[in-house]
Amino acid sequence: MSNAQSSILSRVLPREKFQQLCDLWDQMLEIAQEDGQDAVLITEEDVLSSIEAETESFGSRERLSVLVCQQFSAFLLGNPQGDNGATCQVTITLEHRAIATILTQLEGQLQHNPSLRQRLKQINLSQLSNDGNLQNQFIVQLLEILTPQDAQPTPHQPDYPRFLKHLPNQELHHQLEQERILNQVTLQISQNLDWLVIVKRTIEQVQRLLKLDRLVIYQLDVETSSQESSHVKRLVDTVTYEAKASDKIPSILHFQDESCFSGIPECRNKYRQGFSLAINNTKTSSLLSPCLKALMERLTVKAKLVVPILVQDQLWGFLIAHQCLTSRRWTENEIQFLRYVAEYLAIAIYQDQSYQQLQVQKQRLECQVNQRAQELKDALLAAKVANQSKSEFLDSMSHELRTPLTCVIGLSSTLLHWSGEKSPFSPDKQRHYLETIQENGRKLLDLINDLLDFSQVNAGKTVLNTRQFSLRHLSRLVIHHLHDKAQNQEITLELDLQVDPEDDRFWADPTRVEQILLHLLDNGIKFTQAHGKVILRVWCEKNEAIFQVEDTGIGISEHYLPQLFENFQQLENTRVRSYSGTGLGLAFTKQLVKLLNGTIEVESSLGKGSLFTVRLPNQFDSLAKASPLPTPGGLPISHQGTIVLVEKDEEIATLVCELLTAADYQVIWLIDGATVIEQIDVLEPSIIILNQDSPDIYEVSQILKNIHNITIPVKILVLSNHMDSKDWEYLSRQIIDEYVAKPVEPSLFLEKVNALISQSNED
Repeated sequence: MSNAQSSILSRVLPREKFQQLCDLWDQMLEIAQEDGQDAVLITEEDVLSSIEAETESFGSRERLSVLVCQQFSAFLLGNPQGDNGATCQVTITLEHRAIATILTQLEGQLQHNPSLRQRLKQINLSQLSNDGNLQNQFIVQLLEILTPQDAQPTPHQPDYPRFLKHLPNQELHHQLEQERILNQVTLQISQNLDWLVIVKRTIEQVQRLLKLDRLVIYQLDVETSSQESSHVKRLVDTVTYEAKASDKIPSILHFQDESCFSGIPECRNKYRQGFSLAINNTKTSSLLSPCLKALMERLTVKAKLVVPILVQDQLWGFLIAHQCLTSRRWTENEIQFLRYVAEYLAIAIYQDQSYQQLQVQKQRLECQVNQRAQELKDALLAAKVANQSKSEFLDSMSHELRTPLTCVIGLSSTLLHWSGEKSPFSPDKQRHYLETIQENGRKLLDLINDLLDFSQVNAGKTVLNTRQFSLRHLSRLVIHHLHDKAQNQEITLELDLQVDPEDDRFWADPTRVEQILLHLLDNGIKFTQAHGKVILRVWCEKNEAIFQVEDTGIGISEHYLPQLFENFQQLENTRVRSYSGTGLGLAFTKQLVKLLNGTIEVESSLGKGSLFTVRLPNQFDSLAKASPLPTPGGLPISHQGTIVLVEKDEEIATLVCELLTAADYQVIWLIDGATVIEQIDVLEPSIIILNQDSPDIYEVSQILKNIHNITIPVKILVLSNHMDSKDWEYLSRQIIDEYVAKPVEPSLFLEKVNALISQSNED
């Protein structure tokens, strides 16, 4: 084994150390095979089994391990020393040409093992190399075994193996140190060490190995506070890390000077493409401008070597080596080594940047999760409050319903019990009871209608009947409705009309506007003490109608103003006990105002009263026809034409017939819609009133609208229990002209009948 023994490393080691080396060769075989490489390990057993009688090539105590794969090869020979074998003469080489020669010599001794010979033939021995991560990992572990923990290498006695026999010891030492440093950086990166620690350790080791006076990292675009203000950030280029040979070398840590680099933007582009700058003597170099030469003299730099640090193809900074005491001729090996160091540092920097971005994303995600959790918590709290509010609303509603129902049932039972000729009640008393029953019945009807309307508005199923009406007439009508209530509570109810005659005609849904004003005025009367005052002001501004309701009542605390328009909300429990109401009035009012594309505002002071202001836009339609205005009494002055009512319910039919007859209309009541179709020529109706509950309403309306032999086109009015936007859209497609909700409100019913009669006369 002369070739092996004349190879690079020969050392006497304890038997335990040699055994660790044998284990390392076995371990690297497994790693190479796991990496998918065709690897072979030859030991002394493979050789001795064929020459057991011979003792010339290998002694019975000599041990051999040769690891071979295409990208990595290693040779190990151990010869026990002494009788007890406590130490071992060890020979190691990684030089692939020497290993190829050894394998050629061993091939003749492997005749007995054709399988092993065949596997060796599959590996091209002439193209063996030691490149890649497998070699790096092997060298790190080999150095850990061979290097004493308390020993330091010296130039005269290198403590590292000489793998290349043709190189001097000093150069071998440097090459192995370079490999060790690069492998350490690789391991530190794989262990996710802090990149600041990696940078600091690396530049200190490189500075010592290359015997540099100073090694620095010059980082670009570092964020720092402005001198004028700590809150203002700016980007500078500065020295962020430094390693010096001794304290005699001046420090340039945090040095900043961009004056010499202004005007040469192509300089960074060159470095971005991989350019490195090597200056052996800064005084004589022609590569430095006068400004840079002056700067080098100021920094006491005699020679410099600059290599770029590229992170994801972007110039992050520079790794700069300085000789401060003497000039220096930089070798190609030193330049290439610093390039490798810069590349490895770039990997550590990129890994840290990725980690920082991950942390930012993690924090952002945590904030989003916390925000979502808070939203869910708020939603649960809101649901709890809403549930409590609805419970209070149901309690209040039960009281509001129970009171008038008790009165209606009690008085009606009394009248029924004494309904004979011997009734103890005078006609005036009976009339008073009936009026009371009617009044409480209206209260119940208004309450139920408000609940239904509120539900429809909240569900977005409300139909707007936009038409032209008189602001003056509507305002007077609202005041008239509440006059008696205000008078009974000794409250002055006033109307302040500031509407010019030319602005009196307004386009909107008059029914909804009336509801808004009734709710606001009723609310003002409810919370105003005796001898107080409630005022309704009406005026126009540009294309808007403004309604103001002012009262001198108890007012609202500023603390409760945000809750004023909440559903089911009454501001104080004591108020619930002192004042009637369901808590829907103002919430419903705001919904109606929003439905009409308007706004509502409130100003109030506790104990001084409140001021509500409603602004509604004029929803003028140039194609719409103005509806005739009813007289203050609610009845038309004159009428023409016949009205046919198709209704099976006798009570509804009686009410409608009495209303129309009292209004001077000629009414014909029929039970079957088919009769109308058969006798249309004789009846010649102007309006036909149908019930939406009738199963043949759509067929009848289609036939009536398509009859061409009648002189005047007939108008169709529908009595409906329930009407939302989809229902009305469908009815209008069936050529329905108008509808009235049940129970029938006399004034609204007659108003719509008058409008249809007028349209029929115009047609």
